[in-house]
Amino acid sequence: MLRDPAVIAAIADFGKVVAGMVITGLPQGGDFCLLARIEPGKPAQLSYPEDEDELEEYQPDYLSWAPYALCQALLQAAQAGQRPDPLRAILERKVRLKGDLERLIKHAGRHRGAGLDAIRSVPTEFV
Repeated sequence: MLRDPAVIAAIADFGKVVAGMVITGLPQGGDFCLLARIEPGKPAQLSYPEDEDELEEYQPDYLSWAPYALCQALLQAAQAGQRPDPLRAILERKVRLKGDLERLIKHAGRHRGAGLDAIRSVPTEFV
């Protein structure tokens, strides 16, 4: 994704950010946690905290909680050539978000669809 010009422009516009995500309701039970440190001009740094408590210790700028089924549906829609809108899921409260929503909306509106082509090229299998 970091080779996609639209993603590079979106990161440059948004600026440095630390974002955490908790994907809830995995088929095998439990949650999946991800922490991403993103900064213009640098590779993203990803880590995978053991649980939500550890993730929150990093005090990310944004922290979201999303059900696995929704994440799967958004990814499958993107891979099918559609243009899913993750921001809509936040606004419809399907995804819970802690962070500056106003800033997120401002930048997401300018960079709608950034990264979709890159996501479509990633081979993904749901088991």
